[in-house]
Amino acid sequence: MSRSGMNVFKIETQLLLGRLLTRSGDQAWDFVIPFALLHVFPGKLQIAALYYLIIKIGTFLLTPWVGKWIDSNQRSRVVKVGVWLQFFAVLGGMTCFYFLDASMHEKFVYLNGEWIVPLFVLLSFLGILASLGSLITDISVGNDLAPTLIPAEKLTQFNSWLRRIDLGTEVGAPILAGILFALESPAVHLLGLLIVALWNLISFVPEYLLLLNVIHKSGLHVKKTDAVKSWKELFYFDFKESIANPIFWLIFSYALLWLSVLSPHGVLLAGYLKDKIALPESEIGLFRGLGALFGLISTVTFPYFVKRTGLIGSSKLHLGFQGLTLMVGILAFAIGSSIGIYVFLVCILLSRIGLYGFSNGEFELRQRLIPENKRGELNSLSHLTTTVATLFLFGAGSLLPSTDDFKYLVYFSLMAVLVANFVFFRWAQNKT
Repeated sequence: MSRSGMNVFKIETQLLLGRLLTRSGDQAWDFVIPFALLHVFPGKLQIAALYYLIIKIGTFLLTPWVGKWIDSNQRSRVVKVGVWLQFFAVLGGMTCFYFLDASMHEKFVYLNGEWIVPLFVLLSFLGILASLGSLITDISVGNDLAPTLIPAEKLTQFNSWLRRIDLGTEVGAPILAGILFALESPAVHLLGLLIVALWNLISFVPEYLLLLNVIHKSGLHVKKTDAVKSWKELFYFDFKESIANPIFWLIFSYALLWLSVLSPHGVLLAGYLKDKIALPESEIGLFRGLGALFGLISTVTFPYFVKRTGLIGSSKLHLGFQGLTLMVGILAFAIGSSIGIYVFLVCILLSRIGLYGFSNGEFELRQRLIPENKRGELNSLSHLTTTVATLFLFGAGSLLPSTDDFKYLVYFSLMAVLVANFVFFRWAQNKT
């Protein structure tokens, strides 16, 4: 796609097209990585768990630095680093998988078991880089370029399209990736994984050109920034200052929602439904797919209520709806009958409308309220708090003595959602 061809598209279209390209490739690559790890290390699920734990911890430690780095660099440089960091991380990851598999299965005489640990460490490091590159690009597009370039009256609708792209690729990309990953050829080693990697790698090129075109044609290639910070300044993170910022309680209310196992995509809930309730995989898979579809409903309901009650009013309605549906669902869960379990699952699906609707509102409020020179720092803080919540939740899950004790996580999840309601409503009261 040439620069002249890209100039025909509106700014909104270019941003959305870039999002579609990279999200589809990212979702496909992320979906096949666990299968690739199990192919290399058959029967070693703990290897895949260790891989994701390393990435979560590495991203958690480096996220505050990423936010400050974004604020102290020009937009074109931020986009270049974010996109190409992902590109080379995926390219390196594919190379690592190739040699790991060769080493494990002794397909090459010059590779032996001594290479396994160094290659796995390198693969994990590249996974951290890919995660950071994705974070940089997400903040750059959704939290900086969009609120700067999209007119205020169009921002809600633009964000709704962003959400549709995210949820659409979350459903569609893994299906196609699964089909591609299953492809085999005696002539091409790891053919399916290679095709998915190429899909992801190719998607970065038009995204890169689209974003740079938007920045230069909009006159945003020059951004007023503070003096270049030293490495020591970039790694210093003042939590007291961040908590004192009024936007923190908005961010904190959203992070509380991540302290919940009540998600169709949650690993812990899926394990409980399989192990304790004995639901067939087909029903669990259907439940997961419906979760994304119910989330799509919020892209219609949220802008509808914004027009009638305002941005904060629509956010309140959706967050309250999530709390209400989960209260009903967990009451049915506590009863423990077979019908009660299905009521519980239906209520979780309905709650996704409220969750994703509030997510749209919280995202747009950050877009509107965070000053330009703090967008990297405070939006990375949002990512940091949700990562902490995720690590806490999985840590709590790993401490459960048995599957029967999962019910305590269910009750804790409801409490977290209700506290999120309280925090956001108090924050909103101070804003009006």
